[in-house]
Amino acid sequence: MTKSGLQVVVCLVYCCSVLASTHAWAPAAAPLMTRWAKDVTVDQKPGYPRPQMARFADTWTSLNGLWQFVSNVSDLNDPPFGKNLGEELLVPYPIESPLSGIRRTTDKNYMWQRREFTSNCTATDAKSRTLLHFEAVDWNSTVYVDGNMLGWHAGGYDAFSYDITDIMANGSTTSHELLVGVFDPTGPWAHGKQSRNAVTKPGGITYTCTSGIWQTVWLECVPDVYITDLYIRPSVPDKSVSIVVDDSGSDGTPPLPVQIIIAAVDSSNGTTYTINGTGKTGPPGVRISIPDKLIYLWTPDTPYLYRFEASIMSGTAPIDTVESYFGLRTISVGKDKNGVPRPMLNGEFLFQAGTLDQGFWPDGAYTAPTDEALAYDIQAHKDMGFNMVRKHVKVEPRRWYWHADRLGLLVWQDMPSAGNSDNNHQNQFTKELSRLILGRRNHPSIIQWETFNEGWGQASEDFTRAMVKQVNTLDPDRLVNDASGGHCKGQPAWTGGCFGNVTDLHHYSAPSCPKIDTAGGKPALLGEFGGILSIIDKHVWDAGHCHAYTPNKDGKGLADLYTSYMQSIAKLRDSPGLCASVYTQITDVETECNGMMTYDRQMKADASAIKAANDLATKP
Repeated sequence: MTKSGLQVVVCLVYCCSVLASTHAWAPAAAPLMTRWAKDVTVDQKPGYPRPQMARFADTWTSLNGLWQFVSNVSDLNDPPFGKNLGEELLVPYPIESPLSGIRRTTDKNYMWQRREFTSNCTATDAKSRTLLHFEAVDWNSTVYVDGNMLGWHAGGYDAFSYDITDIMANGSTTSHELLVGVFDPTGPWAHGKQSRNAVTKPGGITYTCTSGIWQTVWLECVPDVYITDLYIRPSVPDKSVSIVVDDSGSDGTPPLPVQIIIAAVDSSNGTTYTINGTGKTGPPGVRISIPDKLIYLWTPDTPYLYRFEASIMSGTAPIDTVESYFGLRTISVGKDKNGVPRPMLNGEFLFQAGTLDQGFWPDGAYTAPTDEALAYDIQAHKDMGFNMVRKHVKVEPRRWYWHADRLGLLVWQDMPSAGNSDNNHQNQFTKELSRLILGRRNHPSIIQWETFNEGWGQASEDFTRAMVKQVNTLDPDRLVNDASGGHCKGQPAWTGGCFGNVTDLHHYSAPSCPKIDTAGGKPALLGEFGGILSIIDKHVWDAGHCHAYTPNKDGKGLADLYTSYMQSIAKLRDSPGLCASVYTQITDVETECNGMMTYDRQMKADASAIKAANDLATKP
């Protein structure tokens, strides 16, 4: 393995020219800011955006920073090429967030975002193509470079890219114009719990919306033929891993030679061993057996990650190399000694105690202020004894899942909710669900997909069944929850589980357990409960307007009541057989004040007290 390593892959060059500022950037005024907001600057370097397929430090350049902005437009029919747009914002923070410097919605659902850039990619044998990457733009974007339309993309949660090599080569200067037009009506397409009204009138269970660029924009230098994707499938029973390497060759191009080099450390003596495998690009991939002495199972307590390099080869020389990793773990359904269906992690039942995590920030809306902040919420879960999180109707940046992988936190991943009122909307939802699965299915932390929440967008039984089938086809290695607390014919209200692998109940505020489906072999989950009100003065979004499901006085009251809930859950685990619980929620979100932490990430109760409560269920 190279010494760069995934954790130290950083951007060593930042040669992009930022548009000349007409005024100094500053965050917009807001009721709350996190402690990380002070670390945000116009030239801060983001973490490497794609940790599970990383090239070396000198092959990428961030395009984050100051961009020009305009939103008083009625459509995108007249691209403002070469024009000063009048305002500036800080990318990658959405315009509705304080850290963008704007903090308002678009005037008519449309906007333009613009900047100039230069590239450090050179036309050599080693680096001959330039890729322009967008990690996420909400919702529909049209992208131009030097007046040339690259394409458009619909979907606010997935990454997309363009090859801009030829356009840049045709330019007369080394400086290039990047222009992004955005249309974002905040629904009825997949938008989770975003609300335009919440920007000026917060309240209820929907929150400040996100429009435009909200994750990193970056350039990447790649060879003429390069690796485009990896599909990693570890197998605990077979003590092996299969890795499919896709390349940029056109359809019909013969497969290319592939070399995989895995690095593993013998814990008995600290010796690093390499395990090699060879094959061809494309399916079925390269299958590599792992020796018994190097078998380390990934769990929340022992989140061991195997590092590897994947290369496409020309003879003995690599054409392109990426660094990646995997965790050796399985998730399945089995029955315990009493015949109760249980989710099995590596063949053993582990009670999963988690929180509902909606991924909103007071200063960044959908975007964490810094990478340190992004990792903080995951570590806070660990500190409080949670071993799982339900990522609620939002998809996070790829780095968030890397943090969950390396820190050891199980993830239930929701598909962001949509209206799905007609075939057009359902087709778009289907596309975005596929991109979610394909874009995140390599992460060992993710053990369960949630296709719907509480029936939101669950248009019909046929549509629900089709979405579950699609997920199972794209990823047969994880569990699928058809509708967390959703609609299921023959089940009580707020109970999903007709077509997936589990039965899932939402029950506020005290915990409960859905009926055990012994015959169907479906584990019983408590997908939401709790919601205990707790307020810390000067750490609320809108004073006097906090709401929650369960009244309570202070942090001690929160810890005491939560402990009583977990005592009940431990009993439900033993009989009738509850398998997991999801507490609402990890942080306050705007006027919803039922978090374990405030919206600006201050602990409300002693973390050790919450951990002791969780241990009642997770460590029998």
